[in-house]
Amino acid sequence: MMGQLSTAGLLALTGAVAQAASPYDYIIVGSGPGGAPLAANLARAGYPTLLLEAGDDLGNNKNYSEMINFNLAANDEKSRWDFFVKHSSDEEREAKYEHTTWRKPDGSFYVGLDPPEGSERLGIYYPRSATLGGCAMHNGGVCNLPSDDDWNAIAESTGDDTWLAKNMRQYFERIETAQYLPAGTPGHGYSGYLNVTISDPGFMQQSSDIQQIASSIISVVGGDVTRDINAPDPDRDNSTGVFGLASHADLNGHRVGTNTYIRSTLDDPATFPLTVQLQSLVTRVLFAEDAEEPTAIGVEVLRGQSLYKADPRHSGAKGKLEQVFANKEVIVAGGAFNSPQILKLSGIGPAEELKQFDIPIVKDLPGVGEKLADNYEGGVLALASKPLNGSSGPFAVLLKTPTARKNRNIYGWCKSFSFEGFWPGFPTEYGPSEYECAFVHMNPRSQAGYVHLRSNDPQEPPEINFKFFEHGEDEDLTEMLDAAKIFRKAITAVGAPIGPFNEKHPCPGVNQNCTDAAQKEFLKLQTYSHHATSTCGIGPAEDKLAVLDSKFRVHGVKNLRVVDASAFPFVPGAFPVCPVFMLAEKATDDILKDASSASA
Repeated sequence: MMGQLSTAGLLALTGAVAQAASPYDYIIVGSGPGGAPLAANLARAGYPTLLLEAGDDLGNNKNYSEMINFNLAANDEKSRWDFFVKHSSDEEREAKYEHTTWRKPDGSFYVGLDPPEGSERLGIYYPRSATLGGCAMHNGGVCNLPSDDDWNAIAESTGDDTWLAKNMRQYFERIETAQYLPAGTPGHGYSGYLNVTISDPGFMQQSSDIQQIASSIISVVGGDVTRDINAPDPDRDNSTGVFGLASHADLNGHRVGTNTYIRSTLDDPATFPLTVQLQSLVTRVLFAEDAEEPTAIGVEVLRGQSLYKADPRHSGAKGKLEQVFANKEVIVAGGAFNSPQILKLSGIGPAEELKQFDIPIVKDLPGVGEKLADNYEGGVLALASKPLNGSSGPFAVLLKTPTARKNRNIYGWCKSFSFEGFWPGFPTEYGPSEYECAFVHMNPRSQAGYVHLRSNDPQEPPEINFKFFEHGEDEDLTEMLDAAKIFRKAITAVGAPIGPFNEKHPCPGVNQNCTDAAQKEFLKLQTYSHHATSTCGIGPAEDKLAVLDSKFRVHGVKNLRVVDASAFPFVPGAFPVCPVFMLAEKATDDILKDASSASA
């Protein structure tokens, strides 16, 4: 298969220098759920397209191709980019994060609060995936659409009605092949590149401890493990209870999406002019020297393996510097951390920050790297009184807690597993009696994080601070606490002999009576996340922190767009991967429309 891909344009180039007379109309930087589908779509529309990826292709590696192995994928140094972030600027608070990661004197990691002497504190681990397919190759695959309000808010702020939820639904239908519903079910697609399935509901027909706990949860919150979580029901955004957990995997559990779509496009090189170059770390966007308005014409790229210092295999190599040019546009799709870094290194960003690192200013855009957003995550993890028999995939639980503002605000997923965030070597396994309902708190009130340069070295990861709970702390923690109470009640309602449960957190022990304040404190200090967005947000030109217009174009710069999770002005729902797949479709339409107009 790898040979077929290479002959179809998949190259790990380290030599030939691109010429100014370019064979490419479009250059796309990054092959995640924004860049990969967009590159495939533009090539399928007949435009010669170059897709640049800093990592390798691991599509044949079962750690990545089998969705069930996502923990192995996220821990695999073959694709990992190890970012270490902060949750706040309060050092005392940061010092209480139980899974803080340190570099020991021997170079290995220590996780915890009592590191060996001489260890270097790295921070809170936030792994990203540098491989063909991006973070859609190591995620849990959850495919959940945001609320209609999330789409409509973009339409309202920009005045662009193409963002209205009633229009955005077409993009989901275009990409989806729904394999858990009867063909023709409204609101879904059946011929797209993205297979969508739910966990096998058959476990509910077999008597087991796992089945009994699931039945207990349903008795408390309602619903059914086959219910369609992405149904276009009028009251969908307030529907609560148990649903089938939809993921971008096929019926055999194979991961589908970014990598598979690129590969299928490369399989027909005579029809689809797509070139993929691996081991290609983009350092900056290039601009025309004689243009009145900044105009992107290409990119500068370092060729070589593991060049980014976040790569655990980085050896200090500098790579070979080359330039590649585009006839039409450059599209940056590096994700919420790397897209703002690339823009800033290119001279687009807050002027004062660029001056600090002697970067010539191309366009002063104060919002680049600002308004970093993420959901808050937690969970109720407990140990049953006996080893649990039976098995199941995860099922989803949607809640609307008593103080939710308008729509449901909690997305949970429950099964016999342990998930407490990310650290090198995660997760901690507590044995066959473990059961958890992990949850995402959607639409948090605070969005004050940032991605700032540490230097002008493109191989150096940026400084990242999410600044959680800067605003609306008590309101958000109250909603998280209420969710924990509901999940605790639902899990423990099963009774003996499965219970009583020995809870690990947020209220440790058996039948403990923890105070609300103590549980809120735990949730605040131990909140984790992995859905970063909004560092190159869409918004009107008069908004000084807006980076992109409603067509993904960088304000004040020609022929340059950003299409990835950083473009969302806020986190879209619980899990951004399928919304980003949809962004790629919308961007495809916008780009092709502009190309058609230019050639008319």
